[in-house]
Amino acid sequence: MMKISTTRRSCRCHIQLAGILALTLSAGIAEAQTTKLIPVTDAPPFSDDASVWAKGLNLRSAGNQLGNTIRTAVASGTQPTGPVKTPAMSKGGNPHAVDVSDIQINDPNLDNIQTFDGSRPFEESTQSETSVTQSGQHVLVGYNSSANAPVVKIGSSLFFTRLLFSAFSVSHDGGTTWNSGFLPPPAGSIVTLGDPSVGVDRAGNFYYASLALDSSFTGVIAVNKSTDHGNTFGAGTVVAVDNGSDKDWLAVGPDPQTPSRDNLYVTWTSFRPDNSTQLWFAKSTDGGATWTSKMIFAPSISGVMSNQLTFSNPVVDPSNGRLYIPFLHFSFIDADMIRVLVSDDAGATFHFLAFHIPGAPDAFGYPNVTPGELVDCGSGGFRNVLHQGSDVGGGQFGLARYVHATRLVTQPAAAADRGRFLFAFQTSTSPFFGDPTAGSEINILYSQDGGASWSGPTKVAASTPNDRQHVHPTITLGQNGNSVFIGYYVQQSDTRLRTDVATLHVDGNHLGQLSTQPLSTTAFDLTPSNIPFPVVGDLFNTTNYDRVIAACYDIGEYMSILSSDKGAIAAWGDNRRTWTSPPGSPAAGVHAQADVFFRTIAK
Repeated sequence: MMKISTTRRSCRCHIQLAGILALTLSAGIAEAQTTKLIPVTDAPPFSDDASVWAKGLNLRSAGNQLGNTIRTAVASGTQPTGPVKTPAMSKGGNPHAVDVSDIQINDPNLDNIQTFDGSRPFEESTQSETSVTQSGQHVLVGYNSSANAPVVKIGSSLFFTRLLFSAFSVSHDGGTTWNSGFLPPPAGSIVTLGDPSVGVDRAGNFYYASLALDSSFTGVIAVNKSTDHGNTFGAGTVVAVDNGSDKDWLAVGPDPQTPSRDNLYVTWTSFRPDNSTQLWFAKSTDGGATWTSKMIFAPSISGVMSNQLTFSNPVVDPSNGRLYIPFLHFSFIDADMIRVLVSDDAGATFHFLAFHIPGAPDAFGYPNVTPGELVDCGSGGFRNVLHQGSDVGGGQFGLARYVHATRLVTQPAAAADRGRFLFAFQTSTSPFFGDPTAGSEINILYSQDGGASWSGPTKVAASTPNDRQHVHPTITLGQNGNSVFIGYYVQQSDTRLRTDVATLHVDGNHLGQLSTQPLSTTAFDLTPSNIPFPVVGDLFNTTNYDRVIAACYDIGEYMSILSSDKGAIAAWGDNRRTWTSPPGSPAAGVHAQADVFFRTIAK
């Protein structure tokens, strides 16, 4: 089966950046303190589907990079004029409550509704896509949030005064109480773009890697550092300037030649002007003050393999400093390839691990079919999703369209310690990409010798009539290296979602003694994220109820788990709370909203 895939960009396309252009503001206008504004529009977004052609059908064009469009707008010298109107922010959420064992950690008081005459409301209330780290009693969780995008009206036009999507919550008592905030952008910028990945060094410094724009509105990879356990973060340090950057990931661990020193590593996907992709790598040996970067893999079209890759997830073995970088390499056929690059010299050189799977295109790829039904997400592209409710119709190319949907990707989640290396992945029960009848399961591939040999796949969660779908796994090795914790989402037969956690014992060259327990205390519905909303130039357009978030974006594309002295800690996107959309919203009334929850898992 030839594929129509839109699993290309992950964070910039979770933000509805269509037509968002940065303009220099004339002196004295707007919010008085700001010198830059970002116009608001409901025009069709830039396509994020350049990898569609890699699946056999070029259903959408490659689309321009955000930074190029922004620079063009800045150069045009357009100036907003007229009186400034700043709306009062109202609330649409229900009162905050704490559950018995899992806790909402994003501050619900930050969510807001902004309304203007003649415009649909701004309902900034989406939090998801978590990354967690810990130093003693200090716990940091990074996540995407739409709650810091204030809007003003100048004359007849609406403008964001900033877009800060990289959010965090921090606890100093092991996860019982929390404070929430937003990362400061790079110097001179007003934009962070999320895709959080957090880590900590042995000195207790927290690091937060994410996407951002610099002062010239060019895309960058940025890392913010906290030296006070997450109470404050410095401005984002630019790791690399790359207007095609996406899906960054951070790893922290000992240098293999200088074990007393912790290195910082960041990998990301770079989407190139010729519609190819490259895997990039950056390293800091001085606590994030300075960085060096280089391209480490650029796939080319060969046989059934495309020149498209993404979803890297580096990890460091703390016992020896070995660096592993698993990622997904797209194909022209149903199964894509999971590949793993390895470095034993802190990124100076890399080599691929071999799998030797019969029938695979080469020895260095592990075949996997991404689960989910392929649907039309309108402005969010063509996506594999989990969904609720009936097909509302109107989908392009005969594809279904669901109002309640959340998109799926295959990002291999990895863990390493004491020479052991594992990665978990979601896989379809069908050999056909996008099969609407398929279930999904969670599998682990395990090596006890750094990838020289493999056991598995070990099935962690199987598709059953009661629980057909299992997606977005996250994995960690217990602190002694002898246990494995795997968190993941489950879609029940009633189509609601919950999260589970599985624990396995590591016994020599195999995994065993599987036990599973609930992670979340309640199941939840999906948000209305793919509402038909035709606009001029795109009759197939859809919208999220939260207008700054892309269609079919809900729980995000990953959750996070980390071993601790008590067992493990986990954070995930969760929709158990409700939101009341006001009149004029395309989803007026009460429905689910996306928040972030946390739990400690006992040994």
